[in-house]
Amino acid sequence: MIPVTLTRRHLFQWLFFAVLEIWRSLVAFIFRTGSREREVTQQVEEHAEFGNPESVLAVMDQFAKRKRFLMNVGIEKGELLRGSVADSGARRVLELGAYCGYSAVLIGAVLREVGGQLISLEANPENAALAQRVVCHAGLNDIVEIRVCTAAEGIPKLGEGFDLVFIDHLKDEYLSDLRRLEAAGLLNDGAIIVADNVGIFSGTLVEYLDYVRNSTHFSSAYYPLPMEYNAAIEDGVEISVWRAPEVSMSA
Repeated sequence: MIPVTLTRRHLFQWLFFAVLEIWRSLVAFIFRTGSREREVTQQVEEHAEFGNPESVLAVMDQFAKRKRFLMNVGIEKGELLRGSVADSGARRVLELGAYCGYSAVLIGAVLREVGGQLISLEANPENAALAQRVVCHAGLNDIVEIRVCTAAEGIPKLGEGFDLVFIDHLKDEYLSDLRRLEAAGLLNDGAIIVADNVGIFSGTLVEYLDYVRNSTHFSSAYYPLPMEYNAAIEDGVEISVWRAPEVSMSA
């Protein structure tokens, strides 16, 4: 697992977070509740209103805050992601990393209003199956398609271009997969790239951030926001806009 980028300012907060999660994991082991991903899926199916994406997100948020941490985009960063999808008018969206389906539900709810589509690539078969159950409970099966594959496997099979890409999978693959999308011509002109966790993983994402901030094909901005479900630790989202290279006209 890639280590977070530690700073003196957040060292105590990270220590507190680690101790709390160890305790919560121990309690889960004692009571045999299973993995946090499976447990939150069960919570959604038992307590969220069927067909209501906001109810599904609320149940997942409460689980992450009160029971066990989830690597979702979370509330504050989720609002930024929601706004990016809505304000851009995106209709075709790609997600790299479904995890439990939280961001798929969040994005899918916006796309349902405009008749859009989300394709989500998830390498972990169990997580993909659980995310599919969460998406189904939210009533978004006709909007969200979850494919079980790595981004490297799935990108060549995508076919059409995308208006927005949300990247939230393995941090050391952010740059390589963005380049794959570029090389395959899968970024529509003006496509928005939303990259999560670029604050807490800034050390790992140096090359990615350097690329989107200095490439002639991107304009990019950083948005500092709290880490999911932990206001004491600063994280951030990088939002980049891709512009297609101009095609020179020969005489």
